[in-house]
Amino acid sequence: MPDSSGLERNLRLYAWHQAISQTLFWGPIFFLYFSARFPVDQVLRLGAIYYVAVVLLEVPSGWFSDRVSRVATLCIANAAMACAHLLFVLGGDSYGLFVLAQLMLALGYAFRSGTDSSFHFDTLAGLDRSPEFGPREAWIHRNSYLAIAGSAIVGGGLGALDLRLSYAAQALFCVIALGISLAMREPPRHADGYAPSGFVRQVAQCLSYLRQPFLAWIFAYMVLMTTTAHVPWEFAQPYVAAVFGEALTAVERTPLATGVLHAAIAFVGALAAGQSIRLRDRLGLAATLLSVTTVQTLLIVGMACFVHPAIALLLVLRSVQPATSEVIVSAAVVPRVPQAQRATYLSLHSFGGRLGFAAVLYGLSFIGDARAVGDAASIDAILQASAVICSVGLLALLATVRAARA
Repeated sequence: MPDSSGLERNLRLYAWHQAISQTLFWGPIFFLYFSARFPVDQVLRLGAIYYVAVVLLEVPSGWFSDRVSRVATLCIANAAMACAHLLFVLGGDSYGLFVLAQLMLALGYAFRSGTDSSFHFDTLAGLDRSPEFGPREAWIHRNSYLAIAGSAIVGGGLGALDLRLSYAAQALFCVIALGISLAMREPPRHADGYAPSGFVRQVAQCLSYLRQPFLAWIFAYMVLMTTTAHVPWEFAQPYVAAVFGEALTAVERTPLATGVLHAAIAFVGALAAGQSIRLRDRLGLAATLLSVTTVQTLLIVGMACFVHPAIALLLVLRSVQPATSEVIVSAAVVPRVPQAQRATYLSLHSFGGRLGFAAVLYGLSFIGDARAVGDAASIDAILQASAVICSVGLLALLATVRAARA
């Protein structure tokens, strides 16, 4: 079992790991990069493939973390992400290699999801500092969003020179994150802190927690949050290209503009994450989550109704909802779930959310002219459908909000 100095070192390494592993050099250019090689219907299906793969890997990866090792799980995540971004750089026009890269990326995100927060909480619990989890998560999320902001600026600038350079930079940072995770030590566990050997038994135990109205409402919220957070993310680049009047296959100003935009989005996210716990304490958990989701839904409605520079500028608000929600939900859920099921249960959040968004994304690929998503008419058709879905989900949460106050 690691001594207190080893656990303190874990906390320092974890802060650096989160900032480096969550950089997004490719964030401002991924849609442009894919669209330069494949028709947009295939681009959207690449996104759906990624989300379906994450869905399939989410819960098994959580069980692996709970059963075997938090540190080993993070190492696998970082190695898979490094391989994914190298495949994007070297994939050329091979759709098969891009599919493989998406599968490796999904493996990386699935193995990181839930394990990072669980590693953080387990380390604090080993030091008898569990009450610090919420404020520390807010601080770490703030720093991670600042790292995203910096990487978005650099990634957009690199993309203006050559879109492949953004993915090359990301591969390098994934290797650095792998080195950090290899230096971590496994936090202590109680005798009953390991998941049972039976995977089905573990999932059944986690699902039983959804009988609690509060956890069930939070789960439903996270499913909707994944879609409402990712719609502006997925379509920001073609939207900005449409504002500039540029074709997706011949962009000039869009990569640098989306780099600046993503940096601004991440900076706003850093502010939101830093204030998330204070906001929760002032407004209450349910009111805070519903407020940021309302803002996000209105943003999607605005994108659906207008192709205009003013709406593009409002995209800076896109990160407020996930930045606030991730901290508040982790602080509310992690202490309520036993150590032996913690990562698996958090993976169920991602499982539900990504499954829902994969279905939405696949459905959107059949709307409008798939080979001309960059024009205003196709953006309108896709975003109008997204706006309806998100609005209905928000109304359902409002109707059941009493469960979150139980």
